Amino acid sequence: MKKMIVAFFMTGLGLQAVHAASAEQYVLAVSKINDRYQQDTRNFFNTLDPMQRGFNAEQQKTFCGILAKHADDLYQAADANRAYLDKKYVNLTKKDVVAQMLSSKEMQILKNYNVQCDFN
Repeated sequence: MKKMIVAFFMTGLGLQAVHAASAEQYVLAVSKINDRYQQDTRNFFNTLDPMQRGFNAEQQKTFCGILAKHADDLYQAADANRAYLDKKYVNLTKKDVVAQMLSSKEMQILKNYNVQCDFN
């Protein structure tokens, strides 16, 4: 009986460890995605003329590509780790990810540049 209780307890600990490891993997994945996004946007903005007040068609296409990749990567990370997300994020859709991204402070600043991206 003791062995059965210990085995049950150890199984529970093992499941918690797997859950914690997967949650940690998700956090690490999001961190890497955000680091890559910051580097990509930094590189993009370093190519711009500091005096320009908008993006030309090619710049808009490039920037929208960066944003789309970021949204895709974040959604894929959430989708792959859905079982380990907080309850309020379990039903997260790609549309939700895009909405969160577009409502960020940096995207609000970019409204002055009239950035219009299609994420469909």
